[in-house]
Amino acid sequence: MLIAGMSAGAGNLGWIVLVACCALIGAGVFAQWVEGSPALLRPFGYYGSILGGLLGVSVIAFCQGPAAAVMAAFAVAAPWCLAIGRLRCVVQGCCHGRPVDWGIRLTNPHSRAVKLAGFSGTPIHPAPLYSILANLLIGLVLLRLRVRGAGPFQIAGLYLLMAGMSRFVEEAYRGEPQTPRVAGLPLYQWMAAGSVALGMVVMVLRGPPLPPLRPPTAWHLASSALWAVVSAFALSMDFPASERRFSRLTGRLAPA
Repeated sequence: MLIAGMSAGAGNLGWIVLVACCALIGAGVFAQWVEGSPALLRPFGYYGSILGGLLGVSVIAFCQGPAAAVMAAFAVAAPWCLAIGRLRCVVQGCCHGRPVDWGIRLTNPHSRAVKLAGFSGTPIHPAPLYSILANLLIGLVLLRLRVRGAGPFQIAGLYLLMAGMSRFVEEAYRGEPQTPRVAGLPLYQWMAAGSVALGMVVMVLRGPPLPPLRPPTAWHLASSALWAVVSAFALSMDFPASERRFSRLTGRLAPA
């Protein structure tokens, strides 16, 4: 919210909130559809957030709002958000790697790497770290382009392309048993390939020039802090006694 507002302008804060809400809801709905189960009550999916965000941008375009500027703003912000979010993956044990001779070891029974994959004490690839490093690089490249006056579709398309390429490679080192496979590849590698293709299409579009980056206003800072609380509640708050959907991050510790 903070980075997107500085890029698109505080005057577009309402549109930014719309896209942020669509991304968060899309992440939850998509992951429930793909991975949801009694053993995994509240997953969130990266590609669901992308699809939800694109839906929000489409709504802005339909309303003749600043769709290109907002899309570019979220492209600039997304790598930093995902890099921070991967720290949650390390804590929770989600998005984990497959076994390797060296690597990190997880033993917490609540961890998804332990609970779902049975990798307790087994060295595994630090897949979230790979994602963090890739997104830091992507974030620096896009920030440089934004500062130097690149077009909105060039920035948004390049994000989709670079994020898709890095995710395709990252997925080869991940070892989540609940990820569906299609024609021998994890579902997310197919979606990463689609992201690359979509990014190449978006990059050739022409759009209006972007406004200069501006420092945040007091209202912008307050709304960003509020959204941080909303996101933290959605992504990390557990209700241990409940078995309802979205009440817990990993579901039951043992079958009922």
